[in-house]
Amino acid sequence: MKLPRKNNPALRGRQQRRGQALVEFIIIYPTLLLLVLGAFQFALIYQAKSTLNYATFMAARQGALKNAKTNPMKDALAAGMTPLFMTQKDDYLDLVKARAIAAIETFNPLNTQIRVLNPTADAYNAHKGDSESGTEIPNDNLMYRPTTAKGGMSVQDANLLTIEVTYCTRLIVPIVNRVIYSLYFGFVGEKVLASEYFSEAATPAGLAGQRCADINDQIDSLTSQLASYVPGGAGFLSSLPSIPTTIPGIDWNVGGYRIPITSKATVRMQSPVTQSP
Repeated sequence: MKLPRKNNPALRGRQQRRGQALVEFIIIYPTLLLLVLGAFQFALIYQAKSTLNYATFMAARQGALKNAKTNPMKDALAAGMTPLFMTQKDDYLDLVKARAIAAIETFNPLNTQIRVLNPTADAYNAHKGDSESGTEIPNDNLMYRPTTAKGGMSVQDANLLTIEVTYCTRLIVPIVNRVIYSLYFGFVGEKVLASEYFSEAATPAGLAGQRCADINDQIDSLTSQLASYVPGGAGFLSSLPSIPTTIPGIDWNVGGYRIPITSKATVRMQSPVTQSP
């Protein structure tokens, strides 16, 4: 004798289990989605960090050949960062576009900072008097020169170029980019100086990369910086609905959600340091 469907215990049990599985899936789905998207985003961050490590070494090598000057180091850094912006087209135009994006990212003070950690300004000022010109750290016959410390280091140590590059890498995976951005900058709270450039203020200890904020958060600062170069000044800029952040032609957004990644490199100077770090 068959029981009616509504009175069948086995059937009711299967229906309850199906309902329970649906509820469990709804509960765990957001977490699972964040884990999957987060894995993609962290893989991209790791790729950017690996590329930055190589590019930083290239920048240090170029600085060693070019008297530790900043612009040659930035150009070499851009060359090393170019593969990060290439697509799968694998043609000459794609290479040119990637190189242009890398140059824009590297020379943009909102996104990239190169700091010379060694030699220090004190070492430069202390050793430059020993050179013939009086404007550079001696770079010849180092093995025969005295190892006396001046400005905190010997002339041999002053000929070691150490740079630190901080790059604000973009978070491009939807949903999780906002989560990571909020978590990172939430730790520093109101201390995030979103209106300052890398080149305008020293980064307090423990707050490295605090200016990797969305460029849209920095419109007031950009307006004041551009006011003297635009006809109509700040009044004209403030009347615009928004300042475009996407560069036409290469279709690259210089803004977006970003967090800092940092790399260091040390090389022996092959030319004398001719300016104070």
